[in-house]
Amino acid sequence: MSRLQEHIDVNAPARKVWDQLHRIEEYSSFMDGVQRASAHGGDRARLGVRTGRGEQEFEAVLSDRADEQTITWQTQGGPELQGTLSVRALDSDHSQVQVRVEYDPQALQDTFGGPKGMAQVHAVERTVRGDLEHFRDLVERQKS
Repeated sequence: MSRLQEHIDVNAPARKVWDQLHRIEEYSSFMDGVQRASAHGGDRARLGVRTGRGEQEFEAVLSDRADEQTITWQTQGGPELQGTLSVRALDSDHSQVQVRVEYDPQALQDTFGGPKGMAQVHAVERTVRGDLEHFRDLVERQKS
């Protein structure tokens, strides 16, 4: 398993960022390759994701630790992916989103296609970084 950790500062209060992370239906607006997303039963999300073989559906089990402003998740079926999303207040108007993802590079290559080996790791890093930047932009564009 490979592990990736990234973070990004957001010019918005932590509560606003935390609320946006719970709008699963909007994940397709900032996550590369996600065509559609929906919440199911409060602790599951279903994502329609573009892959090298067309579109596949993945389900993730979510665990929401609101007191820590952390969401943990793990895919069910499909490639084994797991991680955490955390929001930390920097001050009253600024926050930081931290993401940690654990994945098997070969399983991702088998599912999504693309490069192999270290090139796959770099592709995952670029995707996660881009998704964080798109998320930040989405939150910062919204009116308070």
